[in-house]
Amino acid sequence: MQIYLDNAATTPLDPEVIDVMVEAMKEHFGNPSSIHSHGRQVKTLVEKARKTVAHLLHATPAEIFFTSGGTEADNMAIVRSIEAYGIQHAITSPLEHHAVLHTFEQLEKDGKIQLHYINIDEKGNVGPSSFGRAPVFTS
Repeated sequence: MQIYLDNAATTPLDPEVIDVMVEAMKEHFGNPSSIHSHGRQVKTLVEKARKTVAHLLHATPAEIFFTSGGTEADNMAIVRSIEAYGIQHAITSPLEHHAVLHTFEQLEKDGKIQLHYINIDEKGNVGPSSFGRAPVFTS
């Protein structure tokens, strides 16, 4: 018997979702950025999905972004948040997922932030003393 414990990364799809996806892939294959009829049809479906998600999250459609996966979503959220809020210092750990860690490292390399690392013990624990060593930032 196999046990799958990585549902944070991906998880089995509901059969109903698979059916909708297969139909969309078979019938609605146009580029939503194109002006031809296939593209306009797909753009309508994407915008309908955006409105549905926005409604479920009590957000506006303009606040909903679809990405190709977790790495792109992490990257966009980190970069845009740092830009939008003028963040100059970030704190992370060396154990962070590469999708997050590499984004922070690139931002530091580009001179957009100062990056600081929390120390992790040999068991992967972050203790209160780790935070005592982190710099304190004030606005």
